[in-house]
Amino acid sequence: MSVLDAPPEKPADPSGPETGGGASGIGAEDYRKPRRAWSPRGFVAALTALGVGGIAGVLLFFGIAARLERTPQWAYDVLDWVQTHEWTEKWVWVGGVVAAVVGLWLLLLAWTPGRRHLLPLEPVGPDITAYMTRGTASNLLRHTALMSTGVLDARVRVTRRKAVMRVDYHFRDPDELHDELETALRERADALLLARVPRVDVRLQPASGR
Repeated sequence: MSVLDAPPEKPADPSGPETGGGASGIGAEDYRKPRRAWSPRGFVAALTALGVGGIAGVLLFFGIAARLERTPQWAYDVLDWVQTHEWTEKWVWVGGVVAAVVGLWLLLLAWTPGRRHLLPLEPVGPDITAYMTRGTASNLLRHTALMSTGVLDARVRVTRRKAVMRVDYHFRDPDELHDELETALRERADALLLARVPRVDVRLQPASGR
């Protein structure tokens, strides 16, 4: 688990209403909905800056060289290649596709938060955002499943909306075990205090079928 942007604790206001939950009387539902953790993506930003800077540097070099009438021969070769090759040629298509894919990739990274391994928890304060890793949530659900009689092993994959658990079992009625695991795992998922409680999906597999 991790806590981001945690300010120093403020003293309670003695003039505020007294409630059972504390002096402030503010519940978790009064705080803003926690947002997903955004990645700084330093590598992508550096790569983009390097590409833009390189293109701007080349264009600036061409402009200065043409102004001074000292354009090198390789620059003429590049211009001749551009003028004599049509857009229907193979390598022009390849370059265009690569540029389009890189552009879409950068847009996707700009529009998505990243840090998919962090799950936001329920708000505990106006300026506090807490997160739990997916690995921690998976381990807690797995330990809960292993406490049931007849369960040999359990493998869990937790996403933002669903927790898929594959259970190897023996010497138990599958319907009874399925209901027992669903109830226990649903209670455990609620106890994790995640901002979005994942839906539990239990899939049983007999030990003989491994």
